[in-house]
Amino acid sequence: MNVLFQELVFHHYKEHRNVQYYADALFVSPKHLTETIKEVTGRTAGEWIDDAVVLEAKVLLRNHQISIARVAENIHFPDQSSFGKYFKKHTGMSPSDYRLVSSY
Repeated sequence: MNVLFQELVFHHYKEHRNVQYYADALFVSPKHLTETIKEVTGRTAGEWIDDAVVLEAKVLLRNHQISIARVAENIHFPDQSSFGKYFKKHTGMSPSDYRLVSSY
């Protein structure tokens, strides 16, 4: 199940950030999915999803020709504000601060 889950995340993380979507796709409960993935990898299903989203955001933010609003749009956030809150929650810094730091 771990490999199937990782493939699903790789293909759908931009549109789907909740464990329920992946559990439904794999015909298991969210609890079972999270427990199984954590047992195999040491990280929860939600952590895998969040890491994929944050990694994509970081890659996009390094391109200064793409606005932060466009980055949010590319990763299917409803708006720049919700993207900023999500990014800060998972990285400890705002997207604009990350951009400054990653420039060096």
